[in-house]
Amino acid sequence: MAMSFKVKPILAMMLVFICCCLNVVLLEKMVKESPNCTVFVTFSSYIFIVLQGIILNPEFLFNNQIPARNYLIITILFFSTNLCNNVALSFQVDMPTVVIIRSGSLVANMIVSIIAFRRHYTLSKYLSVATVTLGVLISTTTTAKLKSSGESGDINTWFIGLLMLGYGLFGSATTGVFQEKLFAKFGKHPKEALFYSNLLGIVGFVPNYGNILNTITEFNNSPDLAGIPSLWVYCLLNVGMQNICVRSVYYLLSEWTSLSVTLVTTLRKFLSLLLSIVLFNNTFTTEHWISTVLVFSGSALFSGLISLPGEAALERVLRGTFRVREQRPLPL
Repeated sequence: MAMSFKVKPILAMMLVFICCCLNVVLLEKMVKESPNCTVFVTFSSYIFIVLQGIILNPEFLFNNQIPARNYLIITILFFSTNLCNNVALSFQVDMPTVVIIRSGSLVANMIVSIIAFRRHYTLSKYLSVATVTLGVLISTTTTAKLKSSGESGDINTWFIGLLMLGYGLFGSATTGVFQEKLFAKFGKHPKEALFYSNLLGIVGFVPNYGNILNTITEFNNSPDLAGIPSLWVYCLLNVGMQNICVRSVYYLLSEWTSLSVTLVTTLRKFLSLLLSIVLFNNTFTTEHWISTVLVFSGSALFSGLISLPGEAALERVLRGTFRVREQRPLPL
């Protein structure tokens, strides 16, 4: 029994690497073949989570722990950030850029927490903000030069996609703040929150019904793969892999320290980046590699995977120089 218990976290870690990476590869594959499919792909993941919730947890519909009206703000933020993160791929933003920018999620969470809760952080975390920000700036300016020269698509379209990613990054962090407030008031009910944010969010797809119908037609007309239109196969696998990926990460969080899980997810993002470059021949210059090193090392510093030498001594010096005043969190 002890042996099987130890194997489960290792299996979950392998599923994170395999399923999360496959999810990214399949999404990029679909976008290459059907550039406007991202709305439908997002819609499919919503439907999957809602159906799963109804089948496995039907009590959510009749005996929810948090009144449904309290999910309104979270639903709007969750819907808009998920849609922007996926739709950005339809605006000539390649997957490596998506991975690099979204790797700055820890920094976005920190900035939003400072604004919302007036929290104070260690010197290493502020340094990580600067490191990740520099990395993202190098990556975006390098790609902008390629777009301007006509080597890699239209810069105006790409810039719109970049704004979507930026909104998705900080929108996701803001969602976390509101969810933290909600859980503090009603208790932690993450499965119910996920179910309702998806159920209520389906309404947001109504204005995009034309795009969804066109994508269904494109999927139906795609080349067959084992007797099934290939894009349908990719879509079903994408949704399934995403579900397994999320569940595996949650399981690891229950078995390992957050530091260990952060290491796994960071390595997974880097592997996804490499797969995207190799499989889809995405343009990746020396400057992009420098930005990648900065972003991932900054994220590692933020999460504690690496430490800042002499940080404690520097903190004492700074505290002696500047008086830190405790402030109340801003009302939300």
